[in-house]
Amino acid sequence: MPDFVYDIPSRELAVWFSILVIGAVIFGLLVIKPILRIFFGTGPGFNESVAFGGSGFNLFYGLLLGLLTVSAYQNSEQVEQAILSEASALGSLYSDMESYPEPVRSDVKSMLRDYVLFTVYRDWDAHRRGEYLDGGGHRADAVRQRLADFEPRTDGEAILHQAVVSGFREFSDARQARLAGVITQIPDVLWYAVLVGAAINVMLFVLLKMRLRQQLLLGVITSFFLGVILYVIVELDDPLRGEAGLDPNALRLL
Repeated sequence: MPDFVYDIPSRELAVWFSILVIGAVIFGLLVIKPILRIFFGTGPGFNESVAFGGSGFNLFYGLLLGLLTVSAYQNSEQVEQAILSEASALGSLYSDMESYPEPVRSDVKSMLRDYVLFTVYRDWDAHRRGEYLDGGGHRADAVRQRLADFEPRTDGEAILHQAVVSGFREFSDARQARLAGVITQIPDVLWYAVLVGAAINVMLFVLLKMRLRQQLLLGVITSFFLGVILYVIVELDDPLRGEAGLDPNALRLL
């Protein structure tokens, strides 16, 4: 999808998708259909022929839309789970630092607070634009280096430090999974298939021989639903982009 699509507010985007598909059906009925009649005619059994040809197409196109919707939803769920895991790991690290001696305790806790604030108020704005900032990585590296410099003095501190280092790895993995959500999206070649399929779907409907009022009513209903499905796939396609992107609620709560 072009980047400008994600700059449109969600409600307006939903309306535009529906208007475009409905407009395509109306244009086809009023302009394209009379031209097609000249070439193909409307003899006996014409509707049966169109329905027979379109049944297989509708099956595969519906399957494609269904699979893309499920895939986009799963991508969004995975990114949301990564956000929750990152917040959980950060909360555990912050809590574990209470058992560390000074000045490591205060230093790391301050770094973790700074990381969360940067992620919520700076990095997330970049995610809305399909980008991410280097500042989060620099802050995570600073925490890693501060933990690496710590030398346990007792067996208890050694056990605690090993658990904290393991928790930091979990945080790093969750953070990478969250950042992967910035570039997670449906390939352009699949969008090409979806848009071509939508055009063919409209064309097959326009070819049917029906009374104009009935065909307009059915065309508006079916095209409206097609526009809704396309809108849903676009909104779920890039989990962190645009107004409808995932929010950092777990990090805000933390």
